Amino acid sequence: MPSRFPGALTQDWEPVVLHKSKPNALALRDPKVMNQALRSGAAVQTVKKFDASSNKKPVTVVNVRKLDEVTEPAALDKVSTEVRQAIQKARGR
Repeated sequence: MPSRFPGALTQDWEPVVLHKSKPNALALRDPKVMNQALRSGAAVQTVKKFDASSNKKPVTVVNVRKLDEVTEPAALDKVSTEVRQAIQKARGR
């Protein structure tokens, strides 16, 4: 029967070193990990993101200024009843 390994078999005595992978950013933000670090006295740094929690529309001052500059009266003068009745009759035709 043919051998699967050609030639003589030798043992490999080189040491194999296994390293644990570093935790990713999501694992570091886990509340359990944060509490454990605080309890053990490790240095914990908290940084607020730039412009965080400012999901607000910008205040528009231009519209307020335009309203202040308007010189027209806010309410229009009322039309006499004769004009109103003439418009109603013309629409009814």
